[in-house]
Amino acid sequence: MRHITAAVAVAAIGLLVAGCDSNKSSPASSSTTTTTTTSSKPPVAQAALGSFLLSPAEIDSLLGTTGMASQQKFDKPLDDNGKQHWAQGWTWPADCIYALGPAEGPVVADSKFTAVSGDDDTAPLPPGSTDINSEVTQAVILFPSADDAKSFFTTSSQRWQACSNRQFISPGDGTPDLTWKVGPISTANATLSATLSMSGTQNGTTQTMGCQRALTVRNNVAIDAFVCRNDAGDTGVQVANQIASKVDKQ
Repeated sequence: MRHITAAVAVAAIGLLVAGCDSNKSSPASSSTTTTTTTSSKPPVAQAALGSFLLSPAEIDSLLGTTGMASQQKFDKPLDDNGKQHWAQGWTWPADCIYALGPAEGPVVADSKFTAVSGDDDTAPLPPGSTDINSEVTQAVILFPSADDAKSFFTTSSQRWQACSNRQFISPGDGTPDLTWKVGPISTANATLSATLSMSGTQNGTTQTMGCQRALTVRNNVAIDAFVCRNDAGDTGVQVANQIASKVDKQ
């Protein structure tokens, strides 16, 4: 998996995770009820979808990183929970699939989505650094109407809650087992967000990595962002909001 099982490296202790989504948990605000509004604008056309994604330079400017570069673009839903992605055929708990990562196939399959455009970006580390690579997975999901996008957001808000404050362990395959923690789910300013952390111990050394996931809707477009770095903070929300501002200008 790009964002959880293949792109996130816990380098200092030689653990390879692949970064679908991941996180040193940062405090999450308490959940509040916020509703999205139906847009009066004409629906966004599929041809415009890819133009909403942030460029590597825009991500660097927003997050204060250096050298962000696209690792993999995608134009269809992701499948990061297949048994082939995890040691010993392990998979995420079924009630946590919605919280797994952006544009996951089993999640959008039940919606009325018509197109997906996404990108996975990472920033290089200085030689000898034992920090965690910053990684951004961003996706925009197109729906026939603003009401359909709003319905997807509402369903996601409900389904993310099933994984709130959960902890589980994925077995290693020649590497340490990984402990995953999903933090509280928050909805504020029409944006759904959650923290996710993973940690592993090897030779007496434990390293933890943190991420923030954010989901919001503009017009007939759902915007799904996942940011992993040493201090994820509110970066997932920042990325989602900047993409949303592009959709607003459409």
